[in-house]
Amino acid sequence: MSAIGQQTYGIDHPLVTVKDHAQALDQFRALGFSPSPISYHPWGTVTSLLMFPGNFIEVIGVDDESKFGTNSVNGFCFGRQLGSFLQRGEEGISLVALHSKDADADHASLIEQGLNSQGRIDFRRKMTLPDGSPDEAVVSLALFIDDEAPDVSNFICHQHRPELIWVKGWQQHANGVTGIAGLTYIGDLDLYQQRWQSIYQDKVQRFDDKVEVDSGCGWLRAVSRDKAETVFHPVELPTTSSERPHAVAMTLNTTSLTGLKQLLHANKVPFFDDEHRVLIQPELAGNVILEFIES
Repeated sequence: MSAIGQQTYGIDHPLVTVKDHAQALDQFRALGFSPSPISYHPWGTVTSLLMFPGNFIEVIGVDDESKFGTNSVNGFCFGRQLGSFLQRGEEGISLVALHSKDADADHASLIEQGLNSQGRIDFRRKMTLPDGSPDEAVVSLALFIDDEAPDVSNFICHQHRPELIWVKGWQQHANGVTGIAGLTYIGDLDLYQQRWQSIYQDKVQRFDDKVEVDSGCGWLRAVSRDKAETVFHPVELPTTSSERPHAVAMTLNTTSLTGLKQLLHANKVPFFDDEHRVLIQPELAGNVILEFIES
């Protein structure tokens, strides 16, 4: 799947939000990822991307709190939102960006479908390409933050220069990962059903023990805590400061589980595996369980 062909409201990128950005990147390198060069947002956060052909993981932290408030809209500051997440003692997936090719039209459509919005943000982010040359990404965001359940919230992301994000030189990972297959959340299933129906409408499926939707670029799944503990056994769920709805795991496609396991052995990274998957405990991946499956 190419970025150009990606589905509107498909998983664009989860924000794995961490306290020690440099340490987190070292952990992801040990897992066989090749992070993009570090760059900075105008509102005080530091970022690096784990790029795949159709979506990516953003590893993000706070670099300069004095810039909180920059590019704020209707009182909302993106940097302060992530800072508050970390100040709660949390790490992990704080938000999930959904793909957009027209931020204005998609923003209006989601409001019409019943989502509350904090408004639109346009910004530029200086970056360095694989050949060392500087450039500048141009991005439009539309914010849909649920104050009562902030960690299941979303924003839509319109990259005006996608060629600066989906750089082929950043998509080669030693672990063979080719994309995000899906995200698993825990918490009140009614909450997820209502929110996801506001985005995906009749694509949402409700079962006795889960709510699930195919976003067009990866699935979203919500289950109870007990169900998640069973699904990801023997790996324990990410640590949190309180019981709350949030994402606990990312399922990733890899070209070879055998090659992945050889790499993890060589890098002395512990893992759990069976015939069909490899699991990484959350403390080794920004407080998120990583589940690798062979695509």
